[in-house]
Amino acid sequence: MRGAAAAITAAVLLLPAGGVALADPDVSDQDVRDARQAVTSASSAVASIEVRLAELSTQAETSQVAVQQAGETYAQAQADLATAQQQAAEAADQYDQAQEQFASARATLVAIAREAARSGGSMDTVQALLSADGFEDVVARSEALSHVSSKADQAVQGYLAAEQVATTLKAKADEAAATQESAAAEAQDALDAAQQAQTDADRAVASAQTERAGLIQQLAVARNTSTEVEQARQDQIDAERQQRAEAAAQAERTTTPAAGTPAAGGGSAPAAGGGSAAPSTPSTPSTPSTPSTPSTPSTPSTPSTPPATTPPATTPPVTPPVTTPPPVSASKAETAIAWARTKLGLPYVWGGTGPNGYDCSGLTQGAWRAAGVTLNRTSRDQYRQVTKISYSNLQPGDLVFWGTNKNDASSVYHVALYIGNGQILEAPREGVPVKISPMRYTNSMAYAGRVG
Repeated sequence: MRGAAAAITAAVLLLPAGGVALADPDVSDQDVRDARQAVTSASSAVASIEVRLAELSTQAETSQVAVQQAGETYAQAQADLATAQQQAAEAADQYDQAQEQFASARATLVAIAREAARSGGSMDTVQALLSADGFEDVVARSEALSHVSSKADQAVQGYLAAEQVATTLKAKADEAAATQESAAAEAQDALDAAQQAQTDADRAVASAQTERAGLIQQLAVARNTSTEVEQARQDQIDAERQQRAEAAAQAERTTTPAAGTPAAGGGSAPAAGGGSAAPSTPSTPSTPSTPSTPSTPSTPSTPSTPPATTPPATTPPVTPPVTTPPPVSASKAETAIAWARTKLGLPYVWGGTGPNGYDCSGLTQGAWRAAGVTLNRTSRDQYRQVTKISYSNLQPGDLVFWGTNKNDASSVYHVALYIGNGQILEAPREGVPVKISPMRYTNSMAYAGRVG
């Protein structure tokens, strides 16, 4: 009977929407009703499985974004450490110079005392200063300086000033050294967090893949197909989902704003790179997208003046592009791109600035440094630094950024160098070497950036 029920269920699954009567006299109305119920249950299970499969697809992408955010935090910690190291070195140099001046002032006093001894003069006050135990003792003993010659008086004053400067700079040097140690510890913590985020992401992806495989097998059973068929079906569903998201993001970024909004840099120029629009169906994204969230306007409106009691916003609004973006320096852009091409195939390195590996912002910084332009260290600060331009004005050498909030510079987690013809050159993420990829619009920031 179970085999007959399965056959009936399979037949019902293949019935057209209107259904047809079964002529088999051995099949009762109850059998048909049971079969239809089984189909309904199977359809519900299939729907639930497909929802979960969609969740697993976005879960993997979200995990990779978290890794890139952690890498950006590490890059910032590295930049802070470099600043602290420079300040500590400068403070130590200033202290060393002050020590030399103090030693010179002391040597002058010693010379004056010796000269006085040879001439039979009395330099008790100078000798008292030289034997003083500390600055306060020096000040106390210096009350008798009026009895010292004018030359000695100047030498003593110079000695006191040099000692005070040296003492002050010693405190600053110690403080700068402590700050450097703290920055180093924070950088190490950030690196550990980034590596842990990568481990967590790898584990999440592996778990999602295992669960996905099991769900696909269930789909194959429920639909009476093969695992291969369902695998291909789900791969197609994922590809179409990514394609729709990419097409929507591209349309949003390259559409000329309506009148009355900040100009997007010329309006009707061809999308992304001089007449060659970026492909709407890119290959597997090297920078994954995050689940869609309610989008905010791509062109921020001019904020009204807040009342005096309103605290300033934590993150200033993104500066919209100028009506006519500054021209690209073709020679510098070519130099930057040529340099970046020599790095193709090098590994992604946490906080890497070369020469043997790079992170995303280390690569763009190095490329433009080769062209004689100084870029900030992190992708977030690079986005704040560049001139904002619309995507319809992208030209080779421009920078493209991605973030979790297209209007918030602090959310940027990736940057790449646009090289024309709908392509970018990037250091994608841990485990993926420097490479050329199709232009991606999903999760891109509201504007691209022009250097110089």
